Amino acid sequence: MTSAVAAAAEAAAAPEGAADSAAASAAAVAAAAAAAAEGAAAAAAATAAAAAVAAAAAAAAATATAAAAAAAAAEGAAAAAAAVSTAIPILPSSLSRRGSTRRRSLPATAGDIYDPAVPDSPAHSASSHQHQQQQQQQQQQQQQQQQQQQQQQQQQQQQQQQQQQQQKEQQQQQQQQQQQQQQQQQVQQQQRMEQQQQQQQQQQQEVQQRMEQQQQQPQAVQQQQPQQEVQQ
Repeated sequence: MTSAVAAAAEAAAAPEGAADSAAASAAAVAAAAAAAAEGAAAAAAATAAAAAVAAAAAAAAATATAAAAAAAAAEGAAAAAAAVSTAIPILPSSLSRRGSTRRRSLPATAGDIYDPAVPDSPAHSASSHQHQQQQQQQQQQQQQQQQQQQQQQQQQQQQQQQQQQQQKEQQQQQQQQQQQQQQQQQVQQQQRMEQQQQQQQQQQQEVQQRMEQQQQQPQAVQQQQPQQEVQQ
């Protein structure tokens, strides 16, 4: 009788230890899953911050290059205007007056007609006309250069806008990817939690079944012993 009672006590204590170990293992698994989720969220946040910093640096660099190009174009236009202003000759009014009085007072000679030094001579007027044409051509060329510079600036601005749009699109894509990853991680965590809960429930059911079986065994032993005594 004493041996049967001791065996029954040991059998009853064994399920309690199994239940404690199962609960401890389930808690450890849940803690590990929570730590992994926190680490994944921290990594996603760090990735998003790095992407934002890189996009801001690229936008600042593009703005700096545009400002430098605009400054260079302005300097070129100023230099061209200064060159035009220095190239235009200014004739004193005294020469024109002297030439006009001389032409009125003296008869025209061959030297006066073909001498380019005389202001009112045909040779001088032809050379001045050519000089004016050259100045006009230079001005037209400068205007064309300015237009080309403006077009280049516009193209650069368009390129910068395109780059900014591309950067925005890339940022949006990265954010979407991060959101998808976070959602996937959340789904996986939920699935793991559900699996852990199912495992815990199964373990509890098994423990309960064992306890019931162990409780039934001592009763069967006690019932068998009186029968054996009666037979003896």
